[in-house]
Amino acid sequence: FKTASPAAKSPQFSVKFNEKTNKLDIDWSSVQCAAGYKIYQRIENIETTTIWESETDRKFSVSLDSPEPCVRYSYTVSSMVGSEESQTSVWTELAVPPIVGISEHPTLVIEEKTNGSVTFVINNNDKNNRCKVEQYHVKYSTEEKYIDPLTLEDGKITVIVPKENTEIEGRIRYQGFESWSPWISSDSPLKQKQTGEEIDFVLLIITGSVIALALVILIIFLVVRKKRSQLKYDAEKAEGNTDESKKLNNQMEEKITKNT
Repeated sequence: FKTASPAAKSPQFSVKFNEKTNKLDIDWSSVQCAAGYKIYQRIENIETTTIWESETDRKFSVSLDSPEPCVRYSYTVSSMVGSEESQTSVWTELAVPPIVGISEHPTLVIEEKTNGSVTFVINNNDKNNRCKVEQYHVKYSTEEKYIDPLTLEDGKITVIVPKENTEIEGRIRYQGFESWSPWISSDSPLKQKQTGEEIDFVLLIITGSVIALALVILIIFLVVRKKRSQLKYDAEKAEGNTDESKKLNNQMEEKITKNT
């Protein structure tokens, strides 16, 4: 007599973003007689894929590496009892927050300085390139502004400053999240926009420097080789081992032989 296995049931599960490890942690409950579990994923509710599958009944958690900031992920879990797969659990959706560490700060690029005004853009960090800007927060001199990006043309912000070297600070708040990016200052790091002519000029200087260095190395090599050859020749001449010395010695020996 053999007892039939119970019907496969969907496990209870939870998913959360771990800010310390930058991973998605998923854990689920044990299902009676389950031999393994499957995790399904959707990205922006577009496509369902099996991203993880176990063949053991003793593993009830997994961490998924490097989810992309500001992307919405959905997950569900099923159990396997024999060859039968359970219905999946209710889908759980999670939006991965933007990365707001010091190394993920945006960049402030000065576009133009004219007549007491400064035009600049605040570019998002590459790691947060999927994150949409909800608001800019700008401080300069004694002024402070919150700016809606929809009011800007090409993302350019123009402010009136009392001095040309006035420090400008800015940061970004992202759509769907309360967190702000780190502050970025026009003093450190400051990035001035370079034109195509400036870039070509810099490349020309670098290329010329490399060629000049190569020529200097070649000249030094030729001079050293010539010097070594001269020293070798002088040493052989002193010892009578050069072709000219040998020829003179032979001529002297022939004269001595004839005279004797």
